[in-house]
Amino acid sequence: MSRPRMDGAIQEIPFATLEQAAEWFAVLRSGQVAQDERQRWQDWLARDAANRHAWAQVEAISRGISVASAEPAAASSALHAASQLRRRRKLLKTLVLSAVTAGLGWQLARQQQWPSAIAALNATWRTGIGESRNVTLADGSQLWLDTATAVNAQFDDQLRQLTLVRGEMLIQTGTDPRQPPRPFIVQSRDGSMRALGTRFNVRQFDGYTRLSVIEGRVEITPALPGAARQIIAAGEETTFTHQQIATPVALPPARTAWSQGLLIAQDQPLDAFLAELGRYRSGYLGCDPAVAGLRVVGGFPLRDTDQALAMLEAALPVQVRAIMPWWVTLKPRRADQ
Repeated sequence: MSRPRMDGAIQEIPFATLEQAAEWFAVLRSGQVAQDERQRWQDWLARDAANRHAWAQVEAISRGISVASAEPAAASSALHAASQLRRRRKLLKTLVLSAVTAGLGWQLARQQQWPSAIAALNATWRTGIGESRNVTLADGSQLWLDTATAVNAQFDDQLRQLTLVRGEMLIQTGTDPRQPPRPFIVQSRDGSMRALGTRFNVRQFDGYTRLSVIEGRVEITPALPGAARQIIAAGEETTFTHQQIATPVALPPARTAWSQGLLIAQDQPLDAFLAELGRYRSGYLGCDPAVAGLRVVGGFPLRDTDQALAMLEAALPVQVRAIMPWWVTLKPRRADQ
């Protein structure tokens, strides 16, 4: 069986068009816009549907940035609760606006992501973009949450269960103090994983789940009734959908480097590397197709993505261009630089 892949429902927008949309956004938000510039922007929008889709995506991203940076520090538990409520309402409004304005060009509009986006608002633990967190569970197990992750916990007399709503987490199971020991289950949208005394990593993708087993064993049960189960051993990794499990492959040695604040690239295409790095910063991060195939090797800091971009600029024939702080692209370096 081949490895499951994400379904591509997002409409492709040419890189150059996205760049033009970001440049127009920067001009219009500069506070110094002449009437003829507004007219040229309107003409650009009217010229092509792709221009309008690109503009909608830039607007959607900008709204996400403003909401993410708007949460104030809580001065008391009462103020914190009120702040959380306001933040949730703003986020829900942003989700609705993004879906309406961006069409196929913005991933939050995709129907399958609505349940997880809303469920994440009330998760037991969650992290924002670029954040990580370590949690000690009631049984002594350790849980590490990666960027933009939400997890629910249910520990009772019969079961120890974590539900990965979105994102990625690393689990080191502890010895259950109760006798007989309660099963330790991790639930994703695609099925359940039963830990058999282990350390393992789980990431939720759009349409499939990836399981990476570092120690011990983990049994996968896809969500579809009657689907075949499978035990994944230490040193193996696989993906599964709600109905089937892919053939396990060797576990990449740097799979859990994120828990140490590092992103390890092993001869990785630049566009794929930026897609991963982009999970740890707000806004848009992309590259010109002319440099997308450049190979990236090395370890890069996740807690300082600007430093990671500077390292790329030093190692590859690229230049980092920030049209706005939250819209960054890598382009070919000019010959005179």
